Amino acid sequence: MSGLTVPTDESVRRLSKVLRKVVIALITGGVAFVLTNLADKDPLLSITLSVLVGGSALVVQFLVSFEGRLREVQLSQEEQSRQIRACVDERFRAISEATELFHLIEECAVETESLARLVRHSTKITSHLPELVHRLAQRELDRMSEFLKGLGDGVETIYEGEDRDWLLSLTHSAEKSIDATSLTTVDGGGLWNTDLGQRYLDAQRYAVQRGVRIRRIFIEDQPGPGSESALEKICRRHADIGVEVRVLHGAAAAELRRTSLFDFILFDDVISYELMARPGNIPPIVVNTRLLLRTNSVTDHSERFRELWEAAQPR
Repeated sequence: MSGLTVPTDESVRRLSKVLRKVVIALITGGVAFVLTNLADKDPLLSITLSVLVGGSALVVQFLVSFEGRLREVQLSQEEQSRQIRACVDERFRAISEATELFHLIEECAVETESLARLVRHSTKITSHLPELVHRLAQRELDRMSEFLKGLGDGVETIYEGEDRDWLLSLTHSAEKSIDATSLTTVDGGGLWNTDLGQRYLDAQRYAVQRGVRIRRIFIEDQPGPGSESALEKICRRHADIGVEVRVLHGAAAAELRRTSLFDFILFDDVISYELMARPGNIPPIVVNTRLLLRTNSVTDHSERFRELWEAAQPR
């Protein structure tokens, strides 16, 4: 029987409530009819009063029920209003934060497009990628965030171990000058024949072509058999690309050998790139790499380089 509709539990409950109200109204009207008959009233009046009383009882029940439903609707509307208000407040806070962030990006000296690319590329790390990719991306973003914070604070930023990316980026970014010290225990051990050394030489060549003045002091801190000829080759390779080269021998070199700082490079006299080593190791073990931005620290290293440059011998 496809034309029949099976009543649901909800419709049955509604029907039972209506029947209950009707029954109560009939009982109330019947009681009113009996009472008026006992009082020897006119039958027409008794019927009229019983209908009036029963109808009133029915109306009162529906009014009470309507008030209850209205109260439920009001409570539901209030809850919905609170949820909507909370949602709107959250969205406005998000919009406010986004607006503030966008304003900071516009005021930032870094190119806006570079920051936009960083955000755009970060959104490609989606949930379907392996969890290891998520952790790697998060770690790299945290590292980049700390790096930018260190630069923004204008104090220093540290890389644990030996760096290569900062060195190459600074060399490509320098506009005026690069002043560097190089201990032969590091550079004489084959650095300039490695991938990093070749890239560093190429970056210095391009810098010289841009008009950057590059000066390098080779400090012969561990003289040995054949070290003179190896150092001569390194100096010649630098001179061929336009780097001004000098070599420091003797007491000044021995004094530097007793310090933990064994290499530093000044870029445009505003950033000092420093390698910190663990003393007593040959070749030295790099503990960390630091970028110093403090004005007094950079000034001290600039003065130190000037003194070493005057003490060193031209090649």
